[in-house]
Amino acid sequence: MRLHRLRLTAFGSFPGTEEVDFDALGEAGLFLIHGPTGAGKTTVLDAVCFALYGRVPGQRDKARTLRCDHAPPDRGPAVVLDFTIRGRRLRITRSPAWMRPKLRGTGLMEEKAKTLLEEHIAGEWTARSTRSDEAGHLINDLMGMTAEQFCQVVLLPQGDFAQFLRASGDRRAELLERLFSVRFFTDLEKWLADHRTETGRRRQALRDAVVSVTDRMRGASGAELLAALDQGLDQGLDAADEGDEDAAAGTDPADDPLAWSAALLAAAAEMVTATAAERSGAAAALTAARSRLEEGRALAERRRRHAAALARRDELAGAAQERADLRSMLDQAARADRVLPLIRQAGQRAEAADKARRLAGDAVGRALPLVAGDSPTDGSLRDRERERRAEMTRLEQLLPDESRLTTVRADHDTAERRLVELTGLAAEAAARLAVLPGEREQAETRLTQARIAAARRAGLAAERDAAERDLKEIRRREARAADLADAGAAAAAALAALPTGLSAGDLSAGDLSAGDLSAGDLSAGDWAAADLAEAERSRRDELVKLEERAAEETRLREIDGLLADARREAEAAAEREAAALAGLAESPAVLHETEARLGEARSAAARVPGLRAACDRARERFESAQARDTLMADLAEAQAARRAAVDAAQQARDALQDVRRARIDGMAAELARELVPGSPCVVCGSSEHPAPAAPADFAPTAEDEQNAQDAFEAARQHREAAETRVAGLEARLGEIAGRAEELSQDEAAELLTGAESEHTAQREVAAGEPVLAAEILRLAAELAELRGQAEEAGHALTGHRARERELLAERDRLSSRLADALGDDPDVRARRDRIETEVDLITVAVDAVAAAAAARTAYEEALAAAGPQEEGTAVGALEAAREALRAADAEAAEEPELAEETRRLAAELGEVEERARTAELETAETRTHRDRLAEEERRLAALLDAHRGEDASLAARLDRLAAEVALLHEAAEATATAEIAERERENALAAARAAAAEAGFATVEEAGDAARNEADREAMDERLRRFAADEAAVEAQLADPELAAAAAAPDPDVAALEAEHERAERDHETRLSAADRAQGRYGQLAGLAGELGRAHERYLPAAERYRLAQRLAGLAAGTSADNQYRMPLSSYVLGERLGQVVAAANVRLDQMSAGRYLLEHHLGRVAGDRARSGGGMALRVLDGWTGAARDPATLSGGETFVTSLALALGLADVIADEAGGPEMSTLFVDEGFGTLDEETLDDVLDILDGLREGGRAVGIVSHVAELRTRIPAQIRVVKRRSGSILSGPSAR
Repeated sequence: MRLHRLRLTAFGSFPGTEEVDFDALGEAGLFLIHGPTGAGKTTVLDAVCFALYGRVPGQRDKARTLRCDHAPPDRGPAVVLDFTIRGRRLRITRSPAWMRPKLRGTGLMEEKAKTLLEEHIAGEWTARSTRSDEAGHLINDLMGMTAEQFCQVVLLPQGDFAQFLRASGDRRAELLERLFSVRFFTDLEKWLADHRTETGRRRQALRDAVVSVTDRMRGASGAELLAALDQGLDQGLDAADEGDEDAAAGTDPADDPLAWSAALLAAAAEMVTATAAERSGAAAALTAARSRLEEGRALAERRRRHAAALARRDELAGAAQERADLRSMLDQAARADRVLPLIRQAGQRAEAADKARRLAGDAVGRALPLVAGDSPTDGSLRDRERERRAEMTRLEQLLPDESRLTTVRADHDTAERRLVELTGLAAEAAARLAVLPGEREQAETRLTQARIAAARRAGLAAERDAAERDLKEIRRREARAADLADAGAAAAAALAALPTGLSAGDLSAGDLSAGDLSAGDLSAGDWAAADLAEAERSRRDELVKLEERAAEETRLREIDGLLADARREAEAAAEREAAALAGLAESPAVLHETEARLGEARSAAARVPGLRAACDRARERFESAQARDTLMADLAEAQAARRAAVDAAQQARDALQDVRRARIDGMAAELARELVPGSPCVVCGSSEHPAPAAPADFAPTAEDEQNAQDAFEAARQHREAAETRVAGLEARLGEIAGRAEELSQDEAAELLTGAESEHTAQREVAAGEPVLAAEILRLAAELAELRGQAEEAGHALTGHRARERELLAERDRLSSRLADALGDDPDVRARRDRIETEVDLITVAVDAVAAAAAARTAYEEALAAAGPQEEGTAVGALEAAREALRAADAEAAEEPELAEETRRLAAELGEVEERARTAELETAETRTHRDRLAEEERRLAALLDAHRGEDASLAARLDRLAAEVALLHEAAEATATAEIAERERENALAAARAAAAEAGFATVEEAGDAARNEADREAMDERLRRFAADEAAVEAQLADPELAAAAAAPDPDVAALEAEHERAERDHETRLSAADRAQGRYGQLAGLAGELGRAHERYLPAAERYRLAQRLAGLAAGTSADNQYRMPLSSYVLGERLGQVVAAANVRLDQMSAGRYLLEHHLGRVAGDRARSGGGMALRVLDGWTGAARDPATLSGGETFVTSLALALGLADVIADEAGGPEMSTLFVDEGFGTLDEETLDDVLDILDGLREGGRAVGIVSHVAELRTRIPAQIRVVKRRSGSILSGPSAR
């Protein structure tokens, strides 16, 4: 890339428009941009970067605005850069956003950023884009580097590289990451870390699945089974100590979960067998205890019922008086119902009368102060009310007079105040009228004098102007004489300097002599000036054309190399396209076939869970069908046994009842057998037994009864056991029959065989899914890659061939144009140098001749205008004219002010006289109005005072009378209401007394007490009915023979029987629960053991994948022991990049330091740097004089500058090679030279001068004064209070 021209407007430090001609600067190869600190040298570089990338380097890009603060408000900032890149001449114009004044009104508005990109085609500038993003993309593509890389490659910021040289490893890595793309390697690190995390997550998930199953097996096992397992494992460990390793296997589920699962299943099976035997023994014990408890409870219940009946009979006998009272109360309530309505009415009337009496008392109490006497009546209250209403009517008629009185008083006060004001105004007017006539006469006299002076001023000014013109012409005459002498000598010298052989038409150096010019004879040069100007124009036109030919000449040299590159790249692209197309012809068929196989495998995989569930359901139906057939046979047998047990239990019950009835009938004979003469009877206590009862033919004993009872209990227990067994078999048969779904064993077996076969076949097909999916991905990636390669190669081939055709046409066109333009000169540079020399000489001669002719003409004109007058005489006349004019001006200047004062005094006199007359008239009118208002005020006040009484106003008196009327009216109404309520109360009470006497009650209160509500009477009736029902029930219970026999029998120990039954039941429930748990646990553990096996089978390959991913991720991240440098992959790549930079820097550092210093890079860490990411960034400086390796921080300022400059140049070379962009033909080095001694400065300048090879231009930005004497080509940045400007041959 080569810069041609840069134009800045209101940008940075420059308020105006400044232009830099880089072509002119580039001819010298090395040029200097210098100026004082803060003048804006770096702004030139900022403008180049802003034009290309729309931003400025470093922290300056964060500035609020790029516009110059010194620029006029309406001048917008803009940068125009003309440059050539990759053979294309481009011109870009960028304007940043700025605040401009509004076109209408005041204030500012934002002007948006703008961009214009143009290309020079066929001698004209053609617009390419006006969008910032499009222009940025095009320039970035052509440049081949980012803004950061451009700043490092082209602008070479020395301060940054001095910091880079001394920086830590992390800081160096940050800079290199911005310049060199390591995104691929950081993405690879991240992918490996993510892959490690993902595989670890999958492995952990599968491991958690194994642990979850083992935890579920632990939870399903319970503490008892785990204790049994631990005991067996302890025995296995003892066996292992004795040498039996097989017995010790499976001690820890984390080590070998499958062996631990097998051992746990074996322990569960043993526990199932043991708990089943214990359950059978507990069931028998429970049946016996239940029978004993039921017999005891039945006897106790019969004894309780007999005792309760006796107690209830005694209670009923004691409640006879209560029943009589209930019947009496119900009779009185019936009679009181006839009197109750009148009693309630009398109570309501009494309440109303009391309330009316209280309200009347309150109202009369409030109105009592308004009535004469101690006990006002309804009539007296109403008389007082009428009197006050009449007074209110009279007062309301006087309310307008009261309002009028207020208005009159206000008007009277206003008139008094106005009289005071008018008296003051009259006094002020009289005082002013006494002085105004004198002031007016003085002003008119002074105005007349000022007008006379103003009339004389025009003549005096004309005299002064004439004197000034005479003096000016005399002085101009003298100056033109001196100019004529100088111009004649300069023209003679310029014509003498024209070399022999230079011609402009027939002009030669001898046609115009210096003697002619010095003598003032210019006729010989009049005709030569036109020819010289024509010669200059023709040569300047040719120079403009040669500027374009220079670029074409350079382009012609580049085209040959580009043609070879284009042909070579086109051949390579054709080979790549053919190879990719051959691969594309075979891949689709293979991919389609593999996709079909994958679809089948995935369909099979989707069906496998359903088929597995179908197998489980078929197996369950088959097992249920087998169990159903077995249970149906068992149920038929159990039902027959239940029927026999029921019959036997009924027969035993009948036998027991017969024995009990016979024993009760022969109970007297049994007691008679136990009587002993002389001993008391156990029943009556008598020692005499005159007539003992004789026994019947068959009289069963207590032993017979007990035997019958035992037989009945045994038959009942046998019946209950048979019923329990039938119920259990029926429940199990119903559950199992539902699962069998009415299928026979053969049908269920056939369905099971078919389901298992289909499941096995589909599982085998689905097993190939992962392999086929991976193959699909590989084939798809390969096909996409082949397509991309073919497309890329096709585009590249088309582009290379089109490029070749363009280059051939361009070469022919340029060759023809260069042959016409060069003539006899060998190249463009030689012809341009010769013509520029001729142009400079002609320009000097033309300017000199023209200046001499102009000087002669100017002198003759000045001589004719000035005449022979001397300068001293003219100066005296001018001073006298000026003094007279100043005096007249001072006097005439007072005229406007005096005229205005005269007019003001006359107007004020008339105004004061008018105010005095007006005040006098208004005073008389106001005094008359005041007197009239005073009379009306006295009349109204007397009238109102007579009717207001002691109240403040008529309104206050009306308010008081209205309140009194309301109190009197309320008291009269309340008194009348109370009298009416009292009469109604007395009438109601008399009616209630008459009704109570008629109903048989002595008083009204007695009748009220006898009244009962409906609920009370219903409750009394219900209680009488319960008494009758209880008597009948008690008699029936006492007549029951079973209760009588139970009362005679001994009291059973029910609590002991219940405790025994509870113990047996708890033991049975415990044994039953333990057996059920053991059986369920075994089934659950068997299912979990299968699940554990499958989970462990899935876990093993995932663990291996994670181990491999962990190793690779650790190696790339620098945390693995296999990584000898302990650095991430991206840091290693950056370290290698830094090594390339150091190698390129050492080529120049060796020369600049006279062989003393070299940079050394190694992949270790920077001294003192503990950050993990800083590895590979270490730099040391090898000192060839001492042989020691030095830390860069120990270098002096000059040594640091030389080293950092070499490092910056090396980095620029590496970045240019890395980016693959165009060669940078223009470079800038910014500051840092002030720290170098003279010898080192020579070496550095030699290095920079060597960069010019191949036509490269190097610009140095510095304020060091010594550089101005060493570098001829310069641009000076001049700092002024109004902003900076550029000066120099290449700036304007």
